[in-house]
Amino acid sequence: MKSLYFALATIFLASCSPMSNIVLFEKQVENDQISVSEYQKHKLQSGDILHVKIIGVQKESFDIFNLETNANNSQTTSANLFLNGFTIDSQGFIEIPTLGKILINGLTIEEAKNKIQLKADNYLVNSTVIVKHINFEITVLGEVNTAGTYTVFKDDITILEALGLSGDLTDYANRKKIKLIRDNQIIYIDLTKTETLYSENFILKANDVLYVEPLKNVKLRSSNAQIYISAISSIALIANIVFGILNSN
Repeated sequence: MKSLYFALATIFLASCSPMSNIVLFEKQVENDQISVSEYQKHKLQSGDILHVKIIGVQKESFDIFNLETNANNSQTTSANLFLNGFTIDSQGFIEIPTLGKILINGLTIEEAKNKIQLKADNYLVNSTVIVKHINFEITVLGEVNTAGTYTVFKDDITILEALGLSGDLTDYANRKKIKLIRDNQIIYIDLTKTETLYSENFILKANDVLYVEPLKNVKLRSSNAQIYISAISSIALIANIVFGILNSN
C-alpha cells in the first residue's frame, strides 16, 4: 500500500513544474554588471511594404501624391492600407506618384521619411510626410497559449509584448531556452535572467520568429497521462477503503 502511495506521489510531483521554472527574471544581477545594448532599428529591405502619406494645408494639392486619400476614414482597414501601400522592389526602390522612384533600401523608417520629405519639398511648401511599416510581422510558436503570426502596428515590439499577443507562456514552457530565429540564425533567450531585459535581442525585428521549447516533463501533460493519474487515484482510494474494511474485521 505504501508503495502505491509513493508511486502516486511521484507521478504528481513529476507532472508539476517547480516555481523556479515558471518565474521570469528571477536571477538578479548587480546593476554594475548589466551591459545595456543599443537596439538596432529595422533596416528596410526588398519586400517591405510602406504606407506613405503626404499631407498639407491645401488638400487638393496633395491628392496627386497619394494613392488613397481616406487614411483617417473609419472604414479604412489594415487590408486597405496594405493594398494601397508601396512595396520596396528588388532594387530597393519605392515609386510614389509624381515624386517618382526613391531608393530607400537599407534605411530606417525615420531615414526613409526624411528622404521622401526632401523629394516632396521640391514640389510643395509646408508638406508633411508620414511613413509607416505596414507588414511588420512576428511569429510566436511552441509552448504559448495562442501560437500564430501577428501584425505589429508600432515601430517596435519587445519579447514580452510578443508573448502577451500569443496569450502568454504555458506552465510547460522552458523559459530558460527560447529560440529567436532571425535572418536564418538561432539566438537563445533566457527569460529567467534580468540582463535579458537589456539585451539587443529583447526588442524584436520584423519577421522574427520566437519558438518556445517545452520542458522535459511536458509528456506528462498529455491526456493519457491525466487518465493514468485519475485511474491510479481511483485505485488508491478503493484500495484504501478495502484495507480499512479488512482491518476493521
